[in-house]
Amino acid sequence: MIEKEAIIREWKRREYYEKPSTIRVKKEKAFKRKQAKKIRKLKQKISK
Repeated sequence: MIEKEAIIREWKRREYYEKPSTIRVKKEKAFKRKQAKKIRKLKQKISK
């Protein structure tokens, strides 16, 4: 089941060509989102 999901995800990712700069921007945005989420969770945990 997990392998199927990985294959489908990979297929969707490669369905259209993306410029390397676009891929880099997406990765940076994802990293920032994850960091912000971690900070929010930490702040919420501390305030309780």
